[in-house]
Amino acid sequence: MKTCNADAKDKKGDERKAFMKECLSAKPAAAEDGKTAQQNKMKTCNADAKDKKGDERKAFMKECLSAK
Repeated sequence: MKTCNADAKDKKGDERKAFMKECLSAKPAAAEDGKTAQQNKMKTCNADAKDKKGDERKAFMKECLSAK
């Protein structure tokens, strides 16, 4: 929604309404490698947590994966 609003800021009336309908109904683009955002986040978090073990790693992963 945020991205669609930003892209439609110069549009008015029916043109804006049509643009917003199209923009909001579009499927989110998958990452270039075909992985979802969650899969990419998991890969990044795992790489960042490679030096952590046990409870420290578990806590880090929980925090990292829940970040927006």
